[in-house]
Amino acid sequence: MLGEKTENISNQLFEIMNNTVFTRDFISGIAGDAVLSGDDKNKYEKLLKDSGDDLYVKILFYITHQAFLPEDAKKIWEEILAHKYVLSKILGRNVEITVATLDYLTHVKSRIENPKLIGEAFMGKIAELSSSDGLTKLYNRSYLFEKAKDELERYQRYNTTFSLIILDIDDFKKINDQYGHQKGDEILQKLGIILDGARRDLDICARYGGEEFAIILPHTSSSEAGMIAERIRKNVEDHFRIDIGITISIGISTCPDSSIVLEELIKIADDALYESKRSGKNKVTIK
Repeated sequence: MLGEKTENISNQLFEIMNNTVFTRDFISGIAGDAVLSGDDKNKYEKLLKDSGDDLYVKILFYITHQAFLPEDAKKIWEEILAHKYVLSKILGRNVEITVATLDYLTHVKSRIENPKLIGEAFMGKIAELSSSDGLTKLYNRSYLFEKAKDELERYQRYNTTFSLIILDIDDFKKINDQYGHQKGDEILQKLGIILDGARRDLDICARYGGEEFAIILPHTSSSEAGMIAERIRKNVEDHFRIDIGITISIGISTCPDSSIVLEELIKIADDALYESKRSGKNKVTIK
């Protein structure tokens, strides 16, 4: 029974890393360190309504990386707020919620029974989730940008080339309109599997946004990237031929041939993608 509770808590905490609501400013606003905007107030009320006492588990985890059972978390949070008030009064200045929380847990820890500490495996899972897209399980946009910057630094040091693929599902809006968003999500998941299966060990596949995906190809020239992209395009076409005829359009840019500036590399690949669409779709264009 305790194992099930711990697993449930773990699943709830995993959600935090893909939830942009949980920020330092947002939690500071909840604690009274700052004034919540009208939008943040609505978010807080919705979170409280949807999560109940689980919300306090998530708040405490965000601050401390320590997990507490829901029945303990709300009481601990209320005691931390009271502790924060007392500290602020004694010191004659506002004590920020993070400081108050850590002070409370350090000096009043004997009042907390059986805290659930986060293990290394769990922290590794959190790191993984913070860089992945929830639907497709590929990397997310922010991780893609980090890796693209790494490749640019590698080029500047060692003059090593790399290519960037941006691809988009053709007529995806029509698919959503005709078959529904559930079918659309299913297609995105399947495409994620195809892309992950087609990548080489060093390649980085990410969901760039919506129905758009991107792949970083280290040590890859534009001609090599073109062959890889064509293979992916054909794999997608063949896979979905027996479903509803999904195809993709692809654009490619290469460092340093196209540019040595990240924003320009992305724009060039994106322009190439839309050239593929304008010229009939289900094509690969290299810029």
